[in-house]
Amino acid sequence: MALPQIPFFRKYSIFFKAIIIGGILGFFYGIITDVISTYEHLGFLPGIIIGISVGFIVIVFEKLFFKLNSYPFLVAMLIKAFIYSISILIVLILCVIGFTELLGENIYREGLNIYIKNRLAGDFLFSLSASIFLILFLEVSSLLSSRFFLNYFTGRYHHPVQEERIFMFVDVKSSTTIAEQLGDIQYSKLLQDLFNDFTDAILASRAEIYQYAGDEIILTWKTALGLKEQRCLYCFYLLKNSIELKKEHYLNSYNLIPKFKAGMHIGTAVTAWVGKVKKEVVYHGDLLNTASRIQTKCNELHHDFLISEAVKLAVEQDSVIHYHQKGEIELRGKAHPLKLFSVDFTIDKF
Repeated sequence: MALPQIPFFRKYSIFFKAIIIGGILGFFYGIITDVISTYEHLGFLPGIIIGISVGFIVIVFEKLFFKLNSYPFLVAMLIKAFIYSISILIVLILCVIGFTELLGENIYREGLNIYIKNRLAGDFLFSLSASIFLILFLEVSSLLSSRFFLNYFTGRYHHPVQEERIFMFVDVKSSTTIAEQLGDIQYSKLLQDLFNDFTDAILASRAEIYQYAGDEIILTWKTALGLKEQRCLYCFYLLKNSIELKKEHYLNSYNLIPKFKAGMHIGTAVTAWVGKVKKEVVYHGDLLNTASRIQTKCNELHHDFLISEAVKLAVEQDSVIHYHQKGEIELRGKAHPLKLFSVDFTIDKF
């Protein structure tokens, strides 16, 4: 049995996007500055290398200088952009030395003098501008998912669409008690850590984050994607494991290990864009209400993960996933109550 893993491209998607965007910016920069007249044997390659260098350095340094994010965004952006630009120039100077030696036309000192005289200032300004652009791009990407852009630009959901989906409502247990114990600020930091630590589990299970609602996170899958390899069920296991791996951090920082509960249902939802001032993809239908009500039954039925009978019937059987009927809920407008099942996992390493 293999647990769902984060796809390679998705795991490093920001890295690839920055490199591609940097390369494209470098290509157009090469056209604008007529780079061929300076390096006629290399065509647009120097411009593309400049752009790729910008993308690569920005991504790597974003990881190294993450502490700068504690500063106001504008201040942090300008500091980082200046550092990145200087670093990019160092890379470019090394490339110039390498190219002149490779072409064999000039000794590296002559090639370096030509570069400093003709292109250094322009390349620095481009590197600075491109760095600022990529930093803004990364910030926007963290606010809006790639699916948001794809759905918006392709026009999907501009008219309401009915589709089969799976929803899982994940809620922090004893949230009121924990908030009173920690205070509002510390509790908010706890939620930040918790939702950040959920990231790998969400990516591995291919879930979409629909909403953060207070101390609750709502995940959704298109049915085929969520049912494949039982990803929607294993998502809960991965979420729980992510907390287990960081339990020392939670104990040291908050003197507790957060626990959560989840409810899941499958069915039909209507998906549509709403709003003018703030556009957002929203889901409508009984599917969401039912999934939310299932989650609220967790305390009453003494289990952290409950699913509807519809989910149980939809997923393939798996020897490490075990179901037990726990109860029922009455649904308005339905002739028969909905059966609920608990889900347990018997996996060696947890």
